[in-house]
Amino acid sequence: MKRKLNVRTAVWTAVAALTVLSLSAGAGAVQGDKKIRLLDDCEPISFNAVVGPGTCVGNGHTTFDEFIEELAATQDVHKWRNQPSQVLLNIGRPTLIENRGGEDHTFTEVAEFGGGAVDALNGISGNPEPVPECLGPLDLIHPGAVVEGPTAGSSDLPVGTHRFQCCIHPWMRTVIDVSDNKTKGGPPAAASAGHHH
Repeated sequence: MKRKLNVRTAVWTAVAALTVLSLSAGAGAVQGDKKIRLLDDCEPISFNAVVGPGTCVGNGHTTFDEFIEELAATQDVHKWRNQPSQVLLNIGRPTLIENRGGEDHTFTEVAEFGGGAVDALNGISGNPEPVPECLGPLDLIHPGAVVEGPTAGSSDLPVGTHRFQCCIHPWMRTVIDVSDNKTKGGPPAAASAGHHH
């Protein structure tokens, strides 16, 4: 009996330790940053056959034909997206960009959303005019990569609204709003000051 109790205690201790470890690891991973995930679902055999070897290194299930068919029907492919598509950040908050798909993507700031660097995809997705930011050399984020994005409030991401898109798949978009959190409480203070007159 004593031995069974010891084994059971050891098992529960191990489970508890693992739970604490996974919770603390999870907290560390998201503490202080805002992660934006670039997602796709490319099926390697068909994509590599049509576009070229190494285009897709993932284990997705959407064939190239299915990808084009959905794009033509809706001007969007749901499994090719940025998550989240809308972000609100306070000053000082860093960002992380993670490519969780099987294809290369970009996370490029643009003045206005529009077409990317691939004419065929621009046309089918209803974005015929490439945006200037996608016409130069592209800063590719490879599958599995996690890169540091701009920090809210820095010169790269000042207070205001910022649009980011993939220059390969231009419907993959994220809007980041940077808030000047120091001005919180400004209007109420002004209002209360008004009452003293």
